[in-house]
Amino acid sequence: VIRERVVEARKIQMKRGKLNAFLSHREIEELVRLDPETEKLLEKFSEVYRLSGRAIDKVLKVSRTIADLEGSEDVRKSHVLEAIQYRVVNV
Repeated sequence: VIRERVVEARKIQMKRGKLNAFLSHREIEELVRLDPETEKLLEKFSEVYRLSGRAIDKVLKVSRTIADLEGSEDVRKSHVLEAIQYRVVNV
């Protein structure tokens, strides 16, 4: 079941032109539209952990991938929170 979700997520990403891991900053801005509440949450997180722009882009790429795995067109707050959890573990 998990393998099928991963294969499907990769197909979604390739339809967009490339895998999320290889997205540029501009592409991330186009593909990851956050609602104001989620944007504020990410901003606060980046201040607390002193994240660079590059690190924030990585969180957003992971968020986009989580959304793809769920089959969601939009990146939601829950996706960003999950990506942040992975980042905190590695900080």
